[in-house]
Amino acid sequence: MADVGLVGFPNAGKSTLLSVVTAAKPKIANYEFTTLKPNLGIVDYRDGQTFVMADIPGIIEGAAEGKGLGHYFLRHIERNSTLLFLIPADADDIKKQYEILLDELRRYNPEMLDKDRLIAISKSDMLDDELKAEMKAELDVDFKGIPYLFFSSVAQQGLMELKDQLWTMLNKEV
Repeated sequence: MADVGLVGFPNAGKSTLLSVVTAAKPKIANYEFTTLKPNLGIVDYRDGQTFVMADIPGIIEGAAEGKGLGHYFLRHIERNSTLLFLIPADADDIKKQYEILLDELRRYNPEMLDKDRLIAISKSDMLDDELKAEMKAELDVDFKGIPYLFFSSVAQQGLMELKDQLWTMLNKEV
């Protein structure tokens, strides 16, 4: 269905990211489950190249058992070749949020864990350089071997790095 699927809890910044890197106009609001059906957008990359990104409604704990329309949402995630996990910088525990999301995917369909994935810390404009450095040191330990990066859709920070990373993942030699 899409090249990149956005995976995250409600209000992680998925719709905002899609609206900034594509011409899509998803509904954006500061409450959970603003997005109730997937939205697709075409990301303009370098030299006229493009890829398709899907904004998938937020996943909650228990989604694998159908909680919060979980099966419907998880079915859409299955159709993407690369998964972009969005976790907001102000999350209480970034590693725990990632592990919960990963566990929901695993319990729904273990093959989803075979997909390429990237962790993106959204809303990073809320962090000063010192806090970001502390978080990086922690994440280097927590996410050994799993690529991650910081970005902010609102402040337009780190978006080209995000697109570069996704493009590389989508076009790597198998």
